[in-house]
Amino acid sequence: MRLFLILLVSLTGWVSAWAQQTPSRTTTPQTPEITIDTASIKQDSIKGDITTTIKYTAKDSIVLNVQNKLVNMYNDANIEYGTMSLKAHTTQLDYKTNLVNAIGTKDSTGKAMGTPVFKDDAEAYEAEQITYNFKTKKGKIRNVVTRQGEGFLHAEVVKKTQGDAMYGINSKYTTCDLPHPHFYINSSKMKAIPGKKIFTGPFNLVFGDIPTPLGFLFGYFPTPKKRSSGLIIPTFGEARQRGFYLRNGGYYFVLNENIDMRLTGDIYSLGSYGAQLQSMYLKRYRYRGNVSMSFSANKNPTTAANEATLGPGNFNRVEPKSFWISASHTPTTLRPGGKWSASVNAGTQFYNRQNRYDNPALALNNTFSSSVQYQFAKPTSPVTFTTSALHNMNTSTGVHNFTLPDASFTVNRQTPLRWFKETGTGTWFDDIAISYSGNVRNLISTQLNRSSLSGASNLVGGIPSDTILKLNGKNFRRILANADYGIQHSLPISMNSIRVFKYFQLSPGLSYNETWFFKKFNYNYVKDLNAVKIDTTKGFYRAYSYSASASMSTRIYGTYIIKGKKIEAIRHLMTPNISYSYNPDFSNKYTQAIQVGRPDIENNIPIYYLPIYRNLYGAPTTLRQSNMNFSLTNNVEMKVKSKSDTASTFEKVSLIDNLGLTSGYNFAADSFALQNINIQFRTLLFKKLNLFSNAVFDPYQITTTGRRINKYSLSEGKLARLVNANLNMSLELNPEALNKQQQSKEAPRTNSPSLETNQNLVAEYVDFKIPWTLSLTFTGSYFNNPQPSIKDQISKSLQVDGSVNLTEKWKITYSSGYDFQFKQMTYTSLNIYRDLHCWEMSISWVPFGQYQSYSININARSSILRDLKLSRNRGINWR
Repeated sequence: MRLFLILLVSLTGWVSAWAQQTPSRTTTPQTPEITIDTASIKQDSIKGDITTTIKYTAKDSIVLNVQNKLVNMYNDANIEYGTMSLKAHTTQLDYKTNLVNAIGTKDSTGKAMGTPVFKDDAEAYEAEQITYNFKTKKGKIRNVVTRQGEGFLHAEVVKKTQGDAMYGINSKYTTCDLPHPHFYINSSKMKAIPGKKIFTGPFNLVFGDIPTPLGFLFGYFPTPKKRSSGLIIPTFGEARQRGFYLRNGGYYFVLNENIDMRLTGDIYSLGSYGAQLQSMYLKRYRYRGNVSMSFSANKNPTTAANEATLGPGNFNRVEPKSFWISASHTPTTLRPGGKWSASVNAGTQFYNRQNRYDNPALALNNTFSSSVQYQFAKPTSPVTFTTSALHNMNTSTGVHNFTLPDASFTVNRQTPLRWFKETGTGTWFDDIAISYSGNVRNLISTQLNRSSLSGASNLVGGIPSDTILKLNGKNFRRILANADYGIQHSLPISMNSIRVFKYFQLSPGLSYNETWFFKKFNYNYVKDLNAVKIDTTKGFYRAYSYSASASMSTRIYGTYIIKGKKIEAIRHLMTPNISYSYNPDFSNKYTQAIQVGRPDIENNIPIYYLPIYRNLYGAPTTLRQSNMNFSLTNNVEMKVKSKSDTASTFEKVSLIDNLGLTSGYNFAADSFALQNINIQFRTLLFKKLNLFSNAVFDPYQITTTGRRINKYSLSEGKLARLVNANLNMSLELNPEALNKQQQSKEAPRTNSPSLETNQNLVAEYVDFKIPWTLSLTFTGSYFNNPQPSIKDQISKSLQVDGSVNLTEKWKITYSSGYDFQFKQMTYTSLNIYRDLHCWEMSISWVPFGQYQSYSININARSSILRDLKLSRNRGINWR
């Protein structure tokens, strides 16, 4: 220390001599910022307690007192020593005691300025006064505020020990980041170990400076920098059907830096219990995923006494024990080669209905699917291999379908003639391309379909009716025996479009398909029983088919010039398309002719052609097909003057996005050759209203009993008979999006608002300063039943969703609907959210229906104080 001080004297002799005569502060306003760096000292001259470089600066002045070994710094003083730094308005460095003392000041208005801020690595302390010993690394801090994990520690006096532990007097711990917090945990004594934990003596909660009797004899708050294992405190309450409960209590495990696990359980006073296991894993730049498993054991109170005790909402639980498994695995998209991915959602039939009242979307959903997939592909290779295991379940019917495996091998489109010569032959032959796809599939289902044949109502043996087996070990063999499997190959040959007759595009193609079967069916008519007997032979059988096709399309433009004040012109685009496909007749190869039934009056016995091969891919194509399909799409656009520019610029606006018609004709059919006529319409009105509709028309007549006959409706003076129709209208209102759209110079592809008679009509009634959203969806469908005794089916429903932000802190969301067919409201919910800065309040209300309930929650936003909350719930699963 003495050698260091001598060096300072030699470097700043003129300052030292002046300081000996004038030890008091002398201010030099025009003196520039002074920086003294002890790194300039030779290494062999460093002796004493300072072990590394000390850097200190000040904007106003630095006064050195060599006699007393003091360094005084004024105005934005800054000291840096290794990983530690100290900033304050006024700082004094004492080399005798190795102490540094820092204080702030106040401006002319009394506002604090230059408040001392001490940093040591990642720890930071802001206080009224800081005294710190560089040698012992001990300190004393007055009126300190320091961040510990997700919270903040306030204390009148804090003593910092050499081991980084801090002891506070009259301390406050809070997760509110304001200088004067909204709430805090008040304790006269507190010990904090930065990055690990905080201990307190007897404490109580203070809300809005109002002390409460809520507290305990001691407090423990973990503040780890990294994840750490620990207890999970359960929540308590009362459920209508299960009694008093403790939920979600357990332990959190940090297995390593990539994997964690959460094990929790539930227990109810009426005997029900449950357990949950959740785990998340992450490998940076490789993959991420999660696994969740839940089990629930429900004791069913069904007696009259329990009904009276628990209320009229009690109902029988159909599954005393149930479970659910969900998982996901997502690989990174940056790595080529093989990739595993998974998405699992499976469990017992009624788990979600009985246990997921907190998530109506899951409780109301009845179809779930799972998949585990491996895919191998390289950017430089046209080959892709994919194998997967699939599972689908319907919780309403209890049907499970397993696809094990579902493997495919594909080769992308290749041009063989370009393999040998990069530029090709220079003719259209170079564009001939070939591709391949193969698929292997095995389907296992718990649903056994009734054995039936077209035209043969009576069968010997087989399955008499549709049967759904329960998924258990008892039915395992029967389910496996019902497995359906096969292999399919597809080899399409195509080429790029060829321009013909100057304005038309022609696209020809060939296709070869082959299916491998492992069962063959033989049919015999049993005259005595007037039924058909089916014999099944196992083996390897193949069925192939090939076809040829060609399509031709063009575009027809029509423009109507208006030259109006706003509208410049209207353009109509028509895109006709006609295609032809041909399949040869393979009925002699893949069907068996069999006489079914007894002779009629004319001694004729009907003959049916039944498929001898059939699997999950269906039966082979047998009948000759000579189909011509045609379609016509229409698009109408309008050219209007742009409002966003004063110059004579125009923008395109779509009036009709699509008005299309499709149908076809089979020249090889002996009856009903003309296919149904499909019409579609889609547009966007007033920039907000999406409109989509479609209809299907049958060109043939029907009898009075509803049977279709081979006569056109035109012979009766009708174009066609309406079979079914659908209408979907959705209205999206969002003022923020509308303002952005109006400010944007890009022309939206929607109808022009210039067609409206009063553009400011909406703005006169709605305050757009309040952010809000509104979505209205109307869905309607119509089905014409051909049988006169059965009424046509008509369904209509309206769905309303939206949100309102009353202020920056208040938000309301709502969802409801009405079913016009059943004349009742659909699932309705109202949610209110209030941001209370360091707290939050949420209110959820389902006013009626099966899931009628409400919940009110007020809780601290910080995860470390997640158990600091007030909850009130009432509904099926709450009391």
